[in-house]
Amino acid sequence: MGMGSFAVNSFVIVYDDLKNICPDEIAAIENGPHFNDVGWETMARWLAWDDISELEDKILDTCYDEEHDDEYNQKIAEDIGEQYNHLVADLKKSFSKKTELELYFDHYDEDGGDRYDEPGDKDGMIFCVSGMMVLSPAGEKYKDIIIERRWTQYG
Repeated sequence: MGMGSFAVNSFVIVYDDLKNICPDEIAAIENGPHFNDVGWETMARWLAWDDISELEDKILDTCYDEEHDDEYNQKIAEDIGEQYNHLVADLKKSFSKKTELELYFDHYDEDGGDRYDEPGDKDGMIFCVSGMMVLSPAGEKYKDIIIERRWTQYG
């Protein structure tokens, strides 16, 4: 199967602005267990791909305790993953409460992107926001037959 590019877009809030809205929740994540080893990029892959093993594997790779067996280390990684699950849920809840918008996440891989990309990411983490658009009365009337489409072109 061939590889190609595709267009992606979203309303995005940059890290510094998100941190101004939810400073306690961002601080809680960044002060979470082994965050310096995990980082925003691993968090982005986990959340964008809905695959917590991205986070757990990173914890195991960087924080494996040789004095204990695999089962023990896996349990520690799962417990830390659960802690981050709660911290992210707190961030989303706080953002929603303060803005009446929904925060979700995507991952940006600079190596797979384009030199003209400006995703507003923080180390690969894109903080996306839904709830920004409201259809006009005319748009509401035709929403089932007029849809937004995206595509890429080379040239």
